[in-house]
Amino acid sequence: PAKDYWVSGTWDWNWWSKASPYKYSRAALLDLDIARKYSREVDGCDIDWTTFGEWMERVDRVRPGTNICPLVGHGTIRGVVMGRDHRRAATEEEVRKMKYWVEEAMDSGAWGFSNGLDYAPNAWSTLEESCELVGAAAGRGGIFSTHWRRTGLRAVGGNPGLINGLREAIEIARRTGCRIQIAHLNLGYLVSPEPTHKLAVCAAEETLALLDSAISEGTDLAFDVIPHHLTGGILRLKYVASILSPWLWVAGNLEQFAENLKAPDYRDEIRNYIMAGKFYSINPVTSPGWAAGILIAKSEVESYTGKTIADIAGETSTDPLDALFHVIMDDPYARLSLGKPDTPDDVKRVFYKHPRAMAGTDTKLFDTAAEQTIPPYYVPNPNTYGGMARYIKRYGIGMLGFEEGIRRITSLPAATMGLRDRGEIAVGKKADIVVMTPHLVCERSTDDEPRQYPGGFDWVLVNGVPALADGKHTLSRSGKVLRHSGVSGPC
Repeated sequence: PAKDYWVSGTWDWNWWSKASPYKYSRAALLDLDIARKYSREVDGCDIDWTTFGEWMERVDRVRPGTNICPLVGHGTIRGVVMGRDHRRAATEEEVRKMKYWVEEAMDSGAWGFSNGLDYAPNAWSTLEESCELVGAAAGRGGIFSTHWRRTGLRAVGGNPGLINGLREAIEIARRTGCRIQIAHLNLGYLVSPEPTHKLAVCAAEETLALLDSAISEGTDLAFDVIPHHLTGGILRLKYVASILSPWLWVAGNLEQFAENLKAPDYRDEIRNYIMAGKFYSINPVTSPGWAAGILIAKSEVESYTGKTIADIAGETSTDPLDALFHVIMDDPYARLSLGKPDTPDDVKRVFYKHPRAMAGTDTKLFDTAAEQTIPPYYVPNPNTYGGMARYIKRYGIGMLGFEEGIRRITSLPAATMGLRDRGEIAVGKKADIVVMTPHLVCERSTDDEPRQYPGGFDWVLVNGVPALADGKHTLSRSGKVLRHSGVSGPC
């Protein structure tokens, strides 16, 4: 719903900071009138809906190119009901109002309820609140999709919930009897400073043990894993300087930021903030090995290219933060690599071998021109373009076998969501079909240019209409908003 306030998302990335300037973290909410103004001026989109049902009708009118299976978001309805006073537990009356919006969405055709407990405004929700809302969706046959409470509220540096966040998600499903889909599963245990291969695999196995225990007790549970073993998320930073985004925002551009860093007291200000554990992107408190994860793809300073900040700190006998500052001062345009794996490939393999595992890209639709032209200069994550190609090549064909690997991204997700007429090629099923040449499937994203489509895909049919023909987009828009049938259960 859109009423009084607009809850920040990702498609508003190019105008949010203009509409509501900030330094350390953006506000979770904007006045709806302001959001409407910027959405119209920058994106050419009129926010002319109030209810979930009206939003679905709005999407239908623009004729999407793909099918959309929408969920109602906890953050959106919490923002609508509680407004800016959301940094607390909701009252019974507020929960009642939130349930109204969940029920309105489900009755309009939503497929379930989703939450993201590492983000405002729903980071302050209680177990009881979540159960009430998930229960409302479950009563109408919906699924519960959760970005579990893993990192903690990122705007204040994060306080990892890890395995306790998974326990909370499973408990919500257990109490409500709702089917649960755990988004982008990762390690439930923090191994510090840096896990060895055996420790990382052990942490993965112990994470799965919690899920297996819930399944054995009757919880209908599935999960997805991000294909790209180097990174997840919707967006990625383009420059090394982009990591220090609050200070880059204030500086206004890369060159001015590099100039500012020449002042010792300015560097001390940044250092003190980071060392206090307040900054999510670099948090020595929760991730003491952070410097090994920042890899420089290309720099005018030749000796920096291909090295991590930890490498440079070691070679120059300097503190890692000082090394980072000097890299930016020496070359403000130094390009950031995809870097060190946030989840080792061995861990991905352990997860994907689980029979309830699927692939999920954790991103959204972008074209090849998408780029944030203001600090911190985001570009889309390579998973947007080549995530499924990587999954098919590395984990499907390469590990699970072709047929099982494909089942994990077709019929299994369809069954998990309750899509009875999709996910298989059979008489009477909807013709959502991909034709590929398996040995040619490849990811083409690079550090310099992540916005490249994969190879090996020849035809794509959406509702029987070619969207890709002989490897070329047909510009057809044959997708639609798929609507759940309601209280009768999954359809």
